[in-house]
Amino acid sequence: MLVELHTRRRALARAYSRYVIADTAWSRSTQKAMHWFPEAPQAHVAIIGNPGSNVRRLYQQREKAMLQLETARLKLAVAKSRVLDKRHQAASAVLLIAASPG
Repeated sequence: MLVELHTRRRALARAYSRYVIADTAWSRSTQKAMHWFPEAPQAHVAIIGNPGSNVRRLYQQREKAMLQLETARLKLAVAKSRVLDKRHQAASAVLLIAASPG
């Protein structure tokens, strides 16, 4: 069971790394895109780009990485709860020994 936890932690670390890379790439691309519109108000602006554009592709990669990160986090939480349930069951098990009449 601990092997599963270790595997899930590694998967979560990889998913987080992929998300950080995707988020950085998307942030850089949006900053470059905003240079095209220097006079535009930049408060609360989210650029996702037109279909087929590089900005849209990076946005979609980031979105996919975010979903994979959340999935990995949930799978780790499930694995942890399984380990805790197993430990709880093992701790609450009672061994009954009966003496045989004889």
